[in-house]
Amino acid sequence: MISMPLTQAKARISGLVERLINLKEHIVITKHGKPVAALIPFEEWEKIVSADVGGLASVAPLAEDLDAEIDSLVGAVYEARKRSRSRKPSL
Repeated sequence: MISMPLTQAKARISGLVERLINLKEHIVITKHGKPVAALIPFEEWEKIVSADVGGLASVAPLAEDLDAEIDSLVGAVYEARKRSRSRKPSL
């Protein structure tokens, strides 16, 4: 993996693209010493984009409205809190 400042990357973009094509290298571009971008071969980018990412990003939104269920759960929590406060502790 190569790392270089943005100013150098701008000046050498043609050469960097050739390295991506021929050597399949990853190139990290920095700005003020911090990584800000990465160049990877297009084939790898396609795999990343088309991969099943899993997690919450892959979950379809629910079709039903959950407001009533949430209100019911919140109500149950408040009722449980009232009961526990009014109960006298046993010693």
